[in-house]
Amino acid sequence: MSRVPASLNIDRIVSVAKVLSTLSLSRADVFDTRFFPPRDADTESVYNYFLAMVAIDHRTHLGNYVFSRKINGEVFTGSDLLWRLGMEVFNRDKSFFSPIRLSMLDPLTVRDWLVGDYGPVWDYGVRAYLLRDVGAKVVRHYGTTLRLFDVNDADELLNRLSIMIAYEDPVRKKAYLLMKFLVARGLLKIRQGDIKLPIDNHLTRIAYRLGIVRLEDWVVELIRQGVHVDRDLDIRLRLLVRDAWDAVVRVGKLDPIALDDFLWRLGRTTCIVDKPRCEQCPLRSVCQAYSRGFFINEHVHYLTYYY
Repeated sequence: MSRVPASLNIDRIVSVAKVLSTLSLSRADVFDTRFFPPRDADTESVYNYFLAMVAIDHRTHLGNYVFSRKINGEVFTGSDLLWRLGMEVFNRDKSFFSPIRLSMLDPLTVRDWLVGDYGPVWDYGVRAYLLRDVGAKVVRHYGTTLRLFDVNDADELLNRLSIMIAYEDPVRKKAYLLMKFLVARGLLKIRQGDIKLPIDNHLTRIAYRLGIVRLEDWVVELIRQGVHVDRDLDIRLRLLVRDAWDAVVRVGKLDPIALDDFLWRLGRTTCIVDKPRCEQCPLRSVCQAYSRGFFINEHVHYLTYYY
């Protein structure tokens, strides 16, 4: 992998960490039954559900298309809708997410599940492929998810997940997202220091704007013009963003799960694409983009199932 055209800004990292340490960061409710199995669900079914749903939890839109639907009077969009639809299936037939069922999954079934009057998720065929692969790999190598998740540490789990196409991302976005859910549910015991933030568009955009990652001018120009970057550059940049947030966690002595939940909400509601709502942002006092009046978005790399 070639040189990274960016670097960590230690001074900014320290400043951001200090402000974050003064905020009351809290974890999201991983038992919210709109999106996740109830507390009394059996462990194996919960493992099956999270392994499958995280495997297909990547960008739900392409271009100007919005993946959104009103269910029981409540509007769900993007990832929220994906997980809401997941729970509709789980509530009808939780065995749908069992490895053996996934290994034989018909793409048309996924189409019927994720395509409706609200429009299609943009790559239901890819998601069907990822689910089939997850099921087949679990059946072939472990038999059940109970055995898959019987691990001694984070590295062992990361290695096991990496054989699955959905989890092969070198930046481990989906793997760390899965670990976050299972740790928060009390179903995975690993050291807190081994939990890293799952790097997606929101966390990348916020890192660039805060200035905890210092980009070379030519990369800033690519982002400004909306030029699509290649896979190699995307990976190098996201790895550095992950390192930056890891440093923020360590400097601020923060709970990485609570921080990720905070940043994800911030990216969806406040530090949004193109027109951030800075007056609502608790980080504006340490935001480089706010002080300069110059805002960039995340780099553009659409055609991926990594995040």
